Amino acid sequence: MHKEEEKVTDKNRFKSCMMKPDEEGNIYCPQGHAFTLEQTKESVKGRYPRTIQFYRNEHCEGCPLRSECTRSKNGRTLQITERLIELQNEAKENLMTETDQELMKQRSIQAKGIFGQIKQGQEYDRLWRRKETMIKLELLLVSIGHDLRKYHTHKMQKLKTNQKNHS
Repeated sequence: MHKEEEKVTDKNRFKSCMMKPDEEGNIYCPQGHAFTLEQTKESVKGRYPRTIQFYRNEHCEGCPLRSECTRSKNGRTLQITERLIELQNEAKENLMTETDQELMKQRSIQAKGIFGQIKQGQEYDRLWRRKETMIKLELLLVSIGHDLRKYHTHKMQKLKTNQKNHS
C-alpha cells in the first residue's frame, strides 16, 4: 500500500506496482509502449487457485530506458492477478476510515515494539528451526522468554521501590 502511494519518480517508475492497467485494461511502460497479453495461466500453487496474466513489452529493442527497466533479452514482462488487485483495492477502501487508520496505527506500535525488543534487546534475529511445527515452537519459546524477562524486570523494579520506601 505504501509503495503504491508513493509519487512516481525516476527511481521507482520502473517497478511493476507503478504499471497498473488503465480503464481500458492496457498497461504502458514509462516510455509509453503498450504491453501485450502473452498468456493466461491458472495456478494452483499455494492455498487458493488464481489466474495469472503474463504480459510482455515487445518495444524494448532500442528503447533508451531499457537498461533501467529490464535486463531481459526478450523485453520487459509483467505478471498480473486480477483477484489480487481487487483484494488490494478492497483493503485500501477499508483502511480509509478514521477508525481503521487508528487501529492500524495502534497495532503497528504494539507489534513493532515487541519485535524490536526481541530482535535488538535479545539479539534474536533469525529462526534456527526449519519445519513449521518447530518454527511455531521456537517462536512460542522466544515469546515466553520475553514475557518472563518482562515479568522479572517488573518485579525487580517493585522490589527496589519498596526498599526505597522502607529506608
